[in-house]
Amino acid sequence: MTLEELKSIVASGEGETLEVKETTGQRVDACETLCAFLNKDGGAVVFGVGKNGKVTGQLVSDKTKRELFEVFAKFEPAADIAVEWVDVDETHKAIVCKVERGNMRPYVYDGRPYKRVQSSTTVMPQEEYERMLAERKGFQSDWELEINPDLNLADLDENEIRKTARMGVAEGRLPDSTDINDVIGLLDGFKVRKDGTLRNAAAVLFCKEDTDYMQCLLRLARFKGKDNQIFIDNKQVTGNIFRLIDAGMAFCFNHLSLSGVINGTYREEHLEVPAKALREALVNALVHRLYVKRGSSVSLAIYDDRVEIINPGMFPSNLTMAELRAGNKSEPRNPTIARVMYSRKTVETWGRGIKLMLDECAKANLPEPQIVAEGGYTKTVFMRPVAGSKGGVRTSDSDLSHGLDEVSREVNEANREVNEVNQRILQILRSAPRCTIPVMAQMAKVSRATIDRAIKTLKEQGRIRRVGRTRGHWEVIEE
Repeated sequence: MTLEELKSIVASGEGETLEVKETTGQRVDACETLCAFLNKDGGAVVFGVGKNGKVTGQLVSDKTKRELFEVFAKFEPAADIAVEWVDVDETHKAIVCKVERGNMRPYVYDGRPYKRVQSSTTVMPQEEYERMLAERKGFQSDWELEINPDLNLADLDENEIRKTARMGVAEGRLPDSTDINDVIGLLDGFKVRKDGTLRNAAAVLFCKEDTDYMQCLLRLARFKGKDNQIFIDNKQVTGNIFRLIDAGMAFCFNHLSLSGVINGTYREEHLEVPAKALREALVNALVHRLYVKRGSSVSLAIYDDRVEIINPGMFPSNLTMAELRAGNKSEPRNPTIARVMYSRKTVETWGRGIKLMLDECAKANLPEPQIVAEGGYTKTVFMRPVAGSKGGVRTSDSDLSHGLDEVSREVNEANREVNEVNQRILQILRSAPRCTIPVMAQMAKVSRATIDRAIKTLKEQGRIRRVGRTRGHWEVIEE
């Protein structure tokens, strides 16, 4: 590089890829900036530029060079820094230290990661560092495979383990020869146990509800209005991933409206935001979240105008939103957890989650869900329908009354009421198979006695069946 070329570069001013220093006495600050350049798009630091922006150079001795390369040794991973010595006059040199975008990001200098924001260098937030570190490892997280010597079989729900195996066999995703009663063998087969010790993934998939795993937590909130200032309902649920999914969907049924559609002689009930779309977003948030951070959790918040589901972790940087929307590529962050969920058919098809959400909202005449990844978190936003719109109107008392009048012209009132309750129960159990009788009564807005009668009728009709006893669940038998 010639002196004239260097002057031209310096004249452009400091920015996202350039910083200037008066002398190598500022070498530590310079290395922090080089670290930020490595973590972004590359850049250069020039020593020997005065405060007026003039290239003045500095005296360079063997000690100068030694001190400079000593601070370069504090990068981790080791950084490839190109150094040029540009003659300014007979005794002074400008020093240009240049790096390309690092292929082993994130880099740290002296134990701390840095990022570049316009012309400033700042410490990188922990969440961003962890995300980049996960991407360096191939995006997949190692946390799920880590051995946890404090986790024991007694901490796991054996019924959930057997149920997962039973469902996997029934769906053809596990061999018919799978021994459903061999809990140890099942854990080995699910790859959540190694050399007699359980991995972290075992807790996420099968822990009991009183777990002390902070990651096995779902925060649920219903806010009044369009901000988070006033709570209508607020709760936290702990336990395995299947319990969290059921709890999240039950919360949606409890706080979102059901709208009625006349289909022949029957009234079908639909959640105002499609239940399939909400469930898919919740499953994705729990399956693909960044589990390594102990204090973080997935949250589901319902506002007057929208539903937000937020999880720690970003999309893989090598996948575009267009590819994610198309559903033709998949790179699960936690492949072991995702594989077990797939065997149970909780995850339907690899890479199709976002497309399913888009399709379900389109069918309901709702806006596309907005998916935003920033600050180390991914947020999925579903807009609730506006009263008077054509897409799944939030049912008012007058709307519901009008619908009931239409139904009563087709069938008698008794049959209508029975069918309406039955439809609600089926819809609830499809999304929340662990739902209890009291919760069903609250969600359907009827008495427990009515629920008991409806359950009995649906069982006699072969529409539902109970699997297990105290810790069992309901299965809807689709026609």
